[in-house]
Amino acid sequence: MSDNFYMEPEASGVGHRWLVGVQPNNLMQMTYSVGWSFKKNSTAPGRRYAMGSNGSLIPEDYPEAGSMWEHLARNGVRFRNYGEGFEFPGVEEEADEHPTGAREVVNIPMPKVLYDNTCRGFPIFNMHIPDQYRAHWFMKDVEELFLSGRQPFPQFVNIAICNDHGTDPAPDKGYPYLASWMADNDLAMGRIVEFLTHTPWWKNMAIFVTQDDAGGEPDHVDAQRSVLLVISPWARRGYVSHRHTTIVSMHRTLYQVFGLPPLNMFDALANDFSDCFTSQPDFRPYQCLPVDPRIFDPEKAKDPKDPDYGKARKLASFPLDDPDEMEKVLRRAEGETRAR
Repeated sequence: MSDNFYMEPEASGVGHRWLVGVQPNNLMQMTYSVGWSFKKNSTAPGRRYAMGSNGSLIPEDYPEAGSMWEHLARNGVRFRNYGEGFEFPGVEEEADEHPTGAREVVNIPMPKVLYDNTCRGFPIFNMHIPDQYRAHWFMKDVEELFLSGRQPFPQFVNIAICNDHGTDPAPDKGYPYLASWMADNDLAMGRIVEFLTHTPWWKNMAIFVTQDDAGGEPDHVDAQRSVLLVISPWARRGYVSHRHTTIVSMHRTLYQVFGLPPLNMFDALANDFSDCFTSQPDFRPYQCLPVDPRIFDPEKAKDPKDPDYGKARKLASFPLDDPDEMEKVLRRAEGETRAR
């Protein structure tokens, strides 16, 4: 982990642009806080402005070289995206909006390369959906598409799990405290990491964990200091990096791993994460630790009305419920591969 990692953005409106390698232009930087409150039924005169919401860019946003998605595609890097880039202005994020977590009220075109490489059923930002559901969905998708041998595993995977954003406590749903939302997020991340470390691709894998902005989280060192975790067999376990890095350092490191040139001046000049790695790998898998149900109760968070949640549990149930679940998933995948 790092104790000297920072966010360029102040809030999500510009944070999701930096997250995909795009410096917010003047239009976005000056107006995102206004467009944030987009009202589809406004009676105000004139042309209504709508910024690209939390997770998507509008055409006026894109620089000439495009975003991370175009950079990867131009250089032949296969990727799959879960949860980023299709949360458009005025999106409705209420309860019972499964499976995707949203109802869109305006139509803004997604870039084709992102559209083609996105799991569009994966739940985007919606605090009514537990991150446990997102973890289920991701593991189900990986098992059905990649562990089965139907498709090669992507070289890059982007996963957005959102509940560390936090909101009001909801004790009846398993969230008695503000910190309960972070516990949900931590558990989901732990499950995803444990799952990935039991796949054949773990020996060549590096996972970078961060957020889109540090807004609302005052820090005694700097208001924009934030979280960075590096998880890999090639990561220096137990190491704390003191190197000054930012969100574009993640892009520089990602492009260096793939042997790509920089996308723009920002990642070209950024420090990378090279001090976090070692030449002596440790291939041991991770084990997800249980959550204290007094802080977050996954059983209460489940939505019995959602048939896909039940289906997801059958395909990728809680590792905590069954310590042999990962082996069962891999055995099923091996059987399907032999059958083919």
